[in-house]
Amino acid sequence: MEIAMPNGTSFMFDIHKQLVARNAVEVHAFAEITSDYQRCLDQLRDLRVRNAQLDKEAAELRRESVELSHAAQEARNGVANSQEASLDVADMRAEVSKLKDELAPVYKDKARLTEELMQCRESLARVRDINEKHSQALDEATGRIRDLQSRNKELSQQVDNERATQAVAASELETSRHERAEAEQKLNKLTADNDELVQRLVEMKATEVERMNEVNRTCDEMLKSARSMERQAAQQAQQSANSMRHTSSILRTPSLSGALRGMRIRGAETGGEVAAPAAATPVPEKATKSVPAHDGGCFTCAFDRSGSHMATGGADKVVKLWDPATGANTGSLRGMLDTILEVSFTADQKHLLAAGGDQALRMWDITSGRVRHTLTGHTGKVSSVDCSPSSSLRAVSSGTDRTIKVWDLNKGYCLRTIMCHSSCNSVRCTRDEHLICSGHFDGTLRFWDIRNGKMANEVTGLHTQQICSVQIGTRDGTVLTCGKDNLLKTVNPQTFEVKQTFRAPQFSVGTIWCTACISPDGQHVAAGSGNGSLFVWNMETAAVAHELKHSGSQPILASAWGPAGQPLVSCEKNGTVTFWSGQ
Repeated sequence: MEIAMPNGTSFMFDIHKQLVARNAVEVHAFAEITSDYQRCLDQLRDLRVRNAQLDKEAAELRRESVELSHAAQEARNGVANSQEASLDVADMRAEVSKLKDELAPVYKDKARLTEELMQCRESLARVRDINEKHSQALDEATGRIRDLQSRNKELSQQVDNERATQAVAASELETSRHERAEAEQKLNKLTADNDELVQRLVEMKATEVERMNEVNRTCDEMLKSARSMERQAAQQAQQSANSMRHTSSILRTPSLSGALRGMRIRGAETGGEVAAPAAATPVPEKATKSVPAHDGGCFTCAFDRSGSHMATGGADKVVKLWDPATGANTGSLRGMLDTILEVSFTADQKHLLAAGGDQALRMWDITSGRVRHTLTGHTGKVSSVDCSPSSSLRAVSSGTDRTIKVWDLNKGYCLRTIMCHSSCNSVRCTRDEHLICSGHFDGTLRFWDIRNGKMANEVTGLHTQQICSVQIGTRDGTVLTCGKDNLLKTVNPQTFEVKQTFRAPQFSVGTIWCTACISPDGQHVAAGSGNGSLFVWNMETAAVAHELKHSGSQPILASAWGPAGQPLVSCEKNGTVTFWSGQ
């Protein structure tokens, strides 16, 4: 890029021309005053000469007058009676009178000259004042001229510097063009190498796909064999049940009846019906239904404890309720002011909480659809919320403000605030009603005692990048974490040791809010990938059991497993909710 620079010679010539013109104007303004001043000086000099001459003549006349007076006095004293003396005295008197007559005009001329001299002095004083003012103005003009000359010098230096800078910039531009040409050559070479590597990778992946297909076919055959064995076992169990019907009278004995009445499924205390855990959760194999749910993306999904209701939330600020069995939308809850990041049902299944980007949580009455509480206190996005499994009146939340808050859902206020070492992305209530766990930006899993707000334990270095989500297994309380390092890990909540690590070549976490889940029987874990696949791993072997994908699938942001074992639900980036089930 060329920079237009002013011509230094013409610029200085214009400045010099302007200064000469200004000097001519100011000198012309003083010329007339200087001429008048010179004339006054000449006139004053002439008047002084004339005055000196008149003073000299007056002095001579005075001297002659004095001499004549002395002579007349001597004549009067010495020759009083002499006729000749009388004549001389008369002549002398006549001459004195004549001299006095001649002296009178001289005095008048002298007075006039004195007056003119005073006027000339006054004019000279005025001219001096004007001259002094003009001298001051001339000094100021001279100072301005010096300033302009200094400014001209600075501008000349700036012009020289700009020219030097332009030369350097031109040199750098030429160098950059040369480097760009070399970079383009390298890019072309790298592109060719990359194309070759991509071709190799495609061939390798095709080979791997063939191998995986072979493994899947083998696995399908094994599953079919296992299902056949399960059907045979079920038939044998039915036959055994028929043969044991005669023992029903034994169950009516007081001791055994009391024992049976003492057996209760945990959760009855909270007023909620709890689904009985499946003996063996079937691994989903296909998508039974895909429903457009949220505009802008679906970020969270959760089941209630009975598995009869499911909720999702997304960028449209709406919580939607679903029937998991049919995949039908049964209602909507509104009131959030920003994106919904997580939802959770209370233990009694009567209320639902949602956390979002508006720095608040909201609690709805599911039956009426009305907001019961708006829980405020976080100063950043509320990234996670979880309701206590043992109490319908307590919940925990975490936010990007590095705090975890414990809430009283009956009164709607915060019971305790826990300050964290780093931003908390996910928080969960454990099976111990006094212990919660949280996953953090620094890749650490931390356990907190909510009674005193202190950290009970931590698992540092669990992930090399931030932890996106934390889940608790319903079977044995195993903690499942999903990290941005594309790994899933399970942790023993008693020993705080890593039990298993799950990975897959094509698995990648699509967002920092990616949520994984554990099957109700604790035999499998599932998580959505950025490539649109839903990966299911075997808990014991950490091997990929299934990679589920349907046509048109988008990056999966969240997943949840129904408490009864089916369905497995995934939420996609385009706002679609997909229901998966097995045979």
